[in-house]
Amino acid sequence: MSDLAEIDKRVGQLEGEAAASLRAPARAEGVIAFFKSLTLARLPIFGCAGFIAFLFLANLWNFAVERDWPKLRIRSAWPLYGVAKPKPAPWTLDAFLSGETQKAVSANLGRMSPVFPISVRAKNQFVFSLFGGSAAPGVVVGRNGQLYEQFYIEEFCARDGAFDSSRVSAWSSTLREIQEVARSRGKSFVYLISPSKAARYPEDLPKSAPCASRATAMPEKLAPYRAALDEAHVRYVDGPALIASEKPKQPIPLFPRGGTHWNSVGGALAMREATRALPNSPIGVLEFTSAPASETLGTDRDLLDLMNLLWPDTHYPTAAIGRAGEKSECARPPRLLALGGSFLHKALAAATLAPCPPQIDYWFYMRTEDNTIELGHYRRAPGDASNGERLPATSEELDENLAGADVILLEENESSIATTKQVHHLAEALRRLP
Repeated sequence: MSDLAEIDKRVGQLEGEAAASLRAPARAEGVIAFFKSLTLARLPIFGCAGFIAFLFLANLWNFAVERDWPKLRIRSAWPLYGVAKPKPAPWTLDAFLSGETQKAVSANLGRMSPVFPISVRAKNQFVFSLFGGSAAPGVVVGRNGQLYEQFYIEEFCARDGAFDSSRVSAWSSTLREIQEVARSRGKSFVYLISPSKAARYPEDLPKSAPCASRATAMPEKLAPYRAALDEAHVRYVDGPALIASEKPKQPIPLFPRGGTHWNSVGGALAMREATRALPNSPIGVLEFTSAPASETLGTDRDLLDLMNLLWPDTHYPTAAIGRAGEKSECARPPRLLALGGSFLHKALAAATLAPCPPQIDYWFYMRTEDNTIELGHYRRAPGDASNGERLPATSEELDENLAGADVILLEENESSIATTKQVHHLAEALRRLP
């Protein structure tokens, strides 16, 4: 009996050990499942922590390499348009005590973040989609989705028909001097007035514009300027009048919905009139063809780009131009010197389609990152419709360009006519010629 009891006891022990061995994998699986569920539950926390750590390290890296090795910065794949580069933080005791250093460092770190661009675009898209407004400084949304620069609206709405007769007289006399000096040096000269979108398409101004209720009945600003040019016998192209006459004839608006400048057809019409006005011009008279553009590019969407939206709508009509006829046989490429503002870009692109495409030296006044105005200089090879090569913008370079130029084109926009720097700048350069 004692032997049987011992056997039963041993059998029980073996059964218990077997059961325990069968339960061990189950317990292990349970432990693994627990930790898996715990990890999954905290995965968003780990992800956020990792993202914050990445941003912190990326900002530190960008801050470290910004000054000496800017190309090593971690950048967004879709950078913002029109955002000035942050100024270096002032590292002085006075700046630190006043909080200027801390403020600059904070702003710089924020802008250096790789997520800064998409954050700005998301905010701007929210404002545009929900309220139909623009969060971009200086850009205003008008009727039918038309975009305008605030500067042009303010200038247009301030027109009251008044003008300074002494200023206009001095301005036209300087232009007459420029034309005469150019002629005496064997050079052709033409002056171009470029148009303002607010003045030429006032029907789509935003309802918030000060003159929205009377936009289509504003006084004509340019009458005294035209009269002064005619009296001084200055050769000029009246871009605003040209746009007004062509506006009902053109199937595509001469100012694109998302741009502040005239489109390719508008610029080409002005350049065609300029070549017609020039006596015995070596460039020849421009003729061109036009058709709807396959996509919206460049200055046809400059304001839309400045809005920095997540989903910009680029599906609006604009135009492309082409050569009409064959190129002429030219003894040498003529040289065109153009001095003015950004409206010249489209006109000069059209000049590359002239019978004798010129080498173009484009001198223009542009706004810098710190909101000042400086003179830039680009050269386009004959037939090159791009911006071309950037060159020094020194007085010596301008004098050399002027001495070799066959044709001189001077431009002012109607919004700032008789107040810009280029008229006196060109007159002074001509006086320096030997």
